[in-house]
Amino acid sequence: MNVNIHIFKKMVAVLALICLMITTPLLAETPQEKGQRIAETVDAHPALEKMIAETVLHIYDAQGQRIFSKKSRMASFTENFRDPKKRLRRSLSYFFSPADDKGNGALMIEIEGDDDDQWLYLKGLRKPKRVLGSDKSTSFMGSDFSNGDVAARDMEDYNYTWLSTETIPFKNKNLTVEKLESTFKSKQRSEDYGYSKSIAWIHVASGLPFKTEMYNLNGQLFKTSKLLSFAVNKNRDGEKVYMPTGMEMKNVLKGTKTVMEMQNIRTGKEADKITPDIFKVEYLTRRWW
Repeated sequence: MNVNIHIFKKMVAVLALICLMITTPLLAETPQEKGQRIAETVDAHPALEKMIAETVLHIYDAQGQRIFSKKSRMASFTENFRDPKKRLRRSLSYFFSPADDKGNGALMIEIEGDDDDQWLYLKGLRKPKRVLGSDKSTSFMGSDFSNGDVAARDMEDYNYTWLSTETIPFKNKNLTVEKLESTFKSKQRSEDYGYSKSIAWIHVASGLPFKTEMYNLNGQLFKTSKLLSFAVNKNRDGEKVYMPTGMEMKNVLKGTKTVMEMQNIRTGKEADKITPDIFKVEYLTRRWW
């Protein structure tokens, strides 16, 4: 009897081991699968429907001297903000300082299944200019951010690969982040934006990228960005939304940098006057604030 029990236990152990060997390969994720899962998790974080804010671009030369600061009023609206798969973002900016930039503006409209509809109004040209093709890689308003950097990103445009889990310091705290590599699925998109790949250190719980490296088409480290500050707001459903409020973009090859700050953020009822119909080209030269 004891022998039979011993044999039975042995058989159960062997069967359990066989099941583990069979199921483990099925449960294990490839770096690409894990990268895609993390990207989807981040993309599904709650979003704000409406927001008004002031933004400042502090632009520095290669010697670290601030050349000038550009100030703007910005409005944003997210259509279908509750559904990550249907969200479409829009933003509109009016520059009011310095005097040389007063009256300039920027408009971005995310379009489902297509490239963003992006426009700039530069008063020297006296007419709106559409941002097309390689314009995505050119400087946004003389800063180290490109037009593509300030546009909405559709995760469907990218392939993702998980590289590692790391710890990075931020304001006297150590944060666990996931290191993700992203590449454009389309060679044309890669050429238009001027990036061969990006590597981001992402805090999954908040969805915030605390550090990003961008490589040019020759594979050189081209630009780096780092998060300087963030704020937590609540959307209409009372869900927490983590928002970058300070970001540094550095051009590694030139040595220049731009610090973007967001101030006086208003959401919810304080942003009620923001409606979808103001996100049109004509509002680049018409008062909306």
